[in-house]
Amino acid sequence: APAFIPVPDTSPAFAFTWGCINRYTSQATPEQPPLQSPQSAPVLTSNATSLYPFVNTGRVDVSGGHWDAGDYSKYTENSAQLVHELIFAVDNVPGVAALDNLGIPESGDGIPDALQEAKWEADFLVKMQDADGGFYFLVYPINSEYENSLPQDGEAQVVWPKNTSVSAAATAALAEAGSSPAMKKYYPAQAAAYLAAAQRGWTFMTNATAKYGASRYQKLTFYSDDWQDNDEYAWAAAALFAATGNAQYQTALLQWFPNPADPNTFRWGWWSMVECWGNAIRDYAFAAQSGRLPASALNASYLATCQAQIVAAGDNVVTWSGMSAYGTPFPQETKAVLGGGWYFSLDQASDAAVAYLVNPKPAYISALVSAMNYEGGTNPVNVTYITGLGLKRQQNIVSQFAVNSVRTLPPSGIPLGQVTAGYEWIPEYGAQLDNASYPTDSGGTNIYPLYDRWADAYNVTQEFITVNQARGFMAVALLASKSPSSVAWIAPAASITVPAGTAVVGAPYTLTLQVNGVDLTGARIVWEGHGQSPAFGQSYLFTPVSAGTQWVEAEAEWPDGRRAFA
Repeated sequence: APAFIPVPDTSPAFAFTWGCINRYTSQATPEQPPLQSPQSAPVLTSNATSLYPFVNTGRVDVSGGHWDAGDYSKYTENSAQLVHELIFAVDNVPGVAALDNLGIPESGDGIPDALQEAKWEADFLVKMQDADGGFYFLVYPINSEYENSLPQDGEAQVVWPKNTSVSAAATAALAEAGSSPAMKKYYPAQAAAYLAAAQRGWTFMTNATAKYGASRYQKLTFYSDDWQDNDEYAWAAAALFAATGNAQYQTALLQWFPNPADPNTFRWGWWSMVECWGNAIRDYAFAAQSGRLPASALNASYLATCQAQIVAAGDNVVTWSGMSAYGTPFPQETKAVLGGGWYFSLDQASDAAVAYLVNPKPAYISALVSAMNYEGGTNPVNVTYITGLGLKRQQNIVSQFAVNSVRTLPPSGIPLGQVTAGYEWIPEYGAQLDNASYPTDSGGTNIYPLYDRWADAYNVTQEFITVNQARGFMAVALLASKSPSSVAWIAPAASITVPAGTAVVGAPYTLTLQVNGVDLTGARIVWEGHGQSPAFGQSYLFTPVSAGTQWVEAEAEWPDGRRAFA
């Protein structure tokens, strides 16, 4: 259903929304030292104190897009980053534009699947643009932060106010989508609409600067708050320059981001190519390679610096991979502080994939393969850190859908955090899980090894966002491009054979799976049913445990990745 625009802000219907906004905006100190002084704009507490009050009123269609993470919210900043990663992969990674076999509903239609995933997100981003060109911050439940139901139950949603950081990010992403040669080939009308929306976003950005100067930025949450809006502004300038060749955008880029090697743009002083600084560098470095601009249009010195940063980030991945007995590029700097959490091997390794496109060193491929193997199960806990894969499957993950579903197993295809510094306090058990570890999980000496920690427990530090998934996809796509592509796969009709008549409580029934036109030999089948534990097998022994409607589901997975469901 359309989401509400929360005005008037005095309406009781929006009391939770504005109360939640106030809780976040009261924490106005930036998470990271920005390139400018801490926020000098007034704290955003109401529509009246917003520098960019809502123009549209009533309700707005925000359908489409991907859930941001384990919840059903959609954060504009992350939506923009998702578009960037997917468009970059289609435009620059060899072979991705030929991948029409990923098993999505559009597979086999002759259009790159990754492009269609990016379009799905870009179409949503356009809907998040207000009449003044700015973009709403996110889509959220109207009376809670996280949902307590399944999405089809129709929990009401609301959009949050605009700010300059997410508006600049959306502007950049839509400029990339609108200028993508693949998007222009397959969706010319939509590409033109994306670029027009990006240019309206740029007008919003420049108007904000002209009116408020360095006081243009208002924080909402920690999302997009690193370096305030400076990195997003640089990214938007780079993306629009690559999209149009207009010199005004390059002038703005050189003003806002004069040195791509500036350590002040590294997270914690050592992690380069992060957030939108990295996006800006990639957009400029690949402007010619992607077919957007002629090489002669680029500043040779600036281009060389961007390329050097890309290679340096890839070299960091190789170094970190070599520092692990398991080949996962977990940063040495994080180990030094006994840190861990929100770490995904392929996400971290994706900088090596980009570096390979600049300088095809075999070491980059080795690091990518090691990261893929670690995420795929070559680790000391023998767990595949992607749901729906492997023999030892995690059941408790941070996913509103999984929590609220009748199923025990979570949805397939979700990456899970792979290095855990500690376990979360759980209402049912408190800190028992953390305290059960021996040696201890905390402290300075003799701690339990970080790589060896795993628990089938709800742990927010394992939660992914779609950006992690997209970066991992881009890394794997480079490896896939070096293997022969299989034919397009559209899951065929499948059915479960059940005995006729009414099931009897306590009576065992053997169920089998059939997939039309496909041999199940070699397929791994996982079963789940009402009141039953999940199980692997070519057949399933189902014993009703209570009266009422019974249900059973099966998912077949072939070694090459094909799947079917019934």
